[in-house]
Amino acid sequence: MRGNQLAIWVDEFDFSTATSQIDLTFEVGEGERTSLASDAQEYLPLLPKITVQQNGYLEGILPNGFAAEMEARFAQRGAIVTVLVGRSDPACIAYTLPDAANLEMAFAAPAANLTTLNGQWATSANARRGRRIFTGTLTAAGEQPSVDFGAGTLTGGLAFLHIATITGGATNAELTIESSTDNLTFVEEATLTLSATGGYTLPLDGAISRYVRLTCADLGGATAIHCLAIVSLGA
Repeated sequence: MRGNQLAIWVDEFDFSTATSQIDLTFEVGEGERTSLASDAQEYLPLLPKITVQQNGYLEGILPNGFAAEMEARFAQRGAIVTVLVGRSDPACIAYTLPDAANLEMAFAAPAANLTTLNGQWATSANARRGRRIFTGTLTAAGEQPSVDFGAGTLTGGLAFLHIATITGGATNAELTIESSTDNLTFVEEATLTLSATGGYTLPLDGAISRYVRLTCADLGGATAIHCLAIVSLGA
């Protein structure tokens, strides 16, 4: 897979054009549990650690730019960070870090007229593996194409929505996650009511069927909403 098949979103920002490299790392520390009865050293897995190293370019300290938004989230929890893998696939795999913080801002000048800016995202919660169910611009109320997850779940899940832009302003716009067993009849699983851009987490409870889609129930007075939606099934 080519590197340009990855993408990174942080809250309402798609930072892919400012990013040259992403390192997504899953780590589990080891705790020694050797006893007097052990025949060899014994170890137990500790809590997992998930980080996203993001290497990119400094193009000035612009309002809503890469540097300004990374600085706003430096040592501050609450960001939603999503890495898309294989983004040419509408239903590509996505890894999302909820409640994330930026732990690093490293500037360098490796060549004339080029300045790089690197950061590292980490979360106090477990990262979630899911699928993208929608990226695009909603201009009217209606259902979007569904994504086949292969199987449903009885233990709910989470939806993550990156609301990038709202054209015309919105008051209580409604975006709904729906699921279906047969890809014909859908039921509402959860609804996000929003009036501003940003990153949102939407809990999904109980049984969720294998076909999942995003539906725009109400634009809230806006003429267009551009967003990315991710769904991760299971507890």
